[in-house]
Amino acid sequence: ARPVRVIDTGIRGGRENVAFDQALIEARNAGRIPETVRFLRFRPSALVGLHQILSHEVRLEYCSGRGIEVGRRITGGGGLYLDEGQIGWELVLERRALGADLASIAARICGAAAAGLRRLGVPAEFRPRNDIEVHGRKISGTGGLIDGRTLFFQGTLLIDFDPARMIEALKVPLHKLARRDLDDARRRVITLREALGRVPPLDEIQAALLEGFREHLQLAPKWGETTEFEETLAERLHGEQFGTEEFVRLLDASSAAAPEASASLVRRGGSLRADIRLEGPGRERIREVLITGDFFVSPPRVVFDLEASLRGLAAADAGAAVEAFFARGECELLGLSPLDFREVVESALAQISLRAAGRELRGHWRGAPPEHPATLVFLHDALGSVRLWRDFPDQLVRSTGCGALLYDRWGSGDSEPLAPPYARDYLLEEALRSLPEVLAKTGVRDAILVGQSDGASIALAYAGAFPGRLRGVIALSPHLFREAKTLAAIGEQVADF
Repeated sequence: ARPVRVIDTGIRGGRENVAFDQALIEARNAGRIPETVRFLRFRPSALVGLHQILSHEVRLEYCSGRGIEVGRRITGGGGLYLDEGQIGWELVLERRALGADLASIAARICGAAAAGLRRLGVPAEFRPRNDIEVHGRKISGTGGLIDGRTLFFQGTLLIDFDPARMIEALKVPLHKLARRDLDDARRRVITLREALGRVPPLDEIQAALLEGFREHLQLAPKWGETTEFEETLAERLHGEQFGTEEFVRLLDASSAAAPEASASLVRRGGSLRADIRLEGPGRERIREVLITGDFFVSPPRVVFDLEASLRGLAAADAGAAVEAFFARGECELLGLSPLDFREVVESALAQISLRAAGRELRGHWRGAPPEHPATLVFLHDALGSVRLWRDFPDQLVRSTGCGALLYDRWGSGDSEPLAPPYARDYLLEEALRSLPEVLAKTGVRDAILVGQSDGASIALAYAGAFPGRLRGVIALSPHLFREAKTLAAIGEQVADF
């Protein structure tokens, strides 16, 4: 077993903890500190992943009004709400000691942490890509990176946590919170208090985790102290970089405003978004690319290097350039592949823009063009968008040989935002005015409408008005009338909000 130092840096602000993370990595790479296990806690903080757009992930006004510090991590992944009801744990180790790639390293470390929790009586198990769960409910999320010779891997353990604070502070993505309500959030996570019926003392929790690391990672933990070098370096990094608004707002809505082409990709291993600006007489050359999302890549600078490598290229060459970039570079992806990055860039460049019913709409083609019958036309639900279909349209295209048109309706996804006045008959407006213009302008002549919820209602209304223009309708959970109990439930939701 290899000896490792164990430290507890107590309760600090989110930005302070992030600065100390970077200090640990730099100190380890410089040979100034031994391999280390760190325990940490947080004052109320909302932290976004390194590659996320800040205002897309955090309710900034809410956090500002309640003293919740907003920061940006040095690792990828999604937004986190952290407070005294959670314990953080981190490993700063020699990379070569634990495995060949980040995915296998994550599996080993998460398995070790889960084994430690089982010592407390919690039936914890690792779930790829990077969660530790109890009977399918998340008790610890993790993430990491490799910087030079150093592996940095961190996790947060839910001790006594109120999901309401998380939902209030963060803009939880709909694909992570499918029912979009607090009860669902409570069902998706579990705390030590709920799992055990008590909150173990801090030293008992730490001892259990350390035993898991000892047994499954062949480490020999020994308690120690932080060094003056680390603390001084962390203080400087906080003042110069990680504590600054410039770093926290590294990616914000203003930097991604008005892209000419956009696409999102949701996979089990994470989510990607590409926003692209074009230039040249025919808008055929890439001026700027921004790649954001909830994903892990190591080293983190890979994404910024990829963006730089695409500037000035012909749009037609972008997909091959993405694949070539990953082929020649040394980087590691957790749960995603270079082909996912190629797909999201090519999807963005293939995005369709059109005006229908006086609104700017954006969409995408899949498979055969509209000249080849038939075309599946996807109409998403009220709170949905093209992104939330995930790979369902692609599966249908492969299975049927049909082409597919997906587009964000007015007020959704990348299309023009909603604006008052709002009308009760908006579904009929979509069916009788907007959808006919979309089909005409995209050249769809032989359509099968695939609608979900509101989209299904639109599809049926269109079919009733124009029965001769369609081959068929697939209506998934359409709304056909206003049900009294639904209206009552909406009133309760409004009052609760």
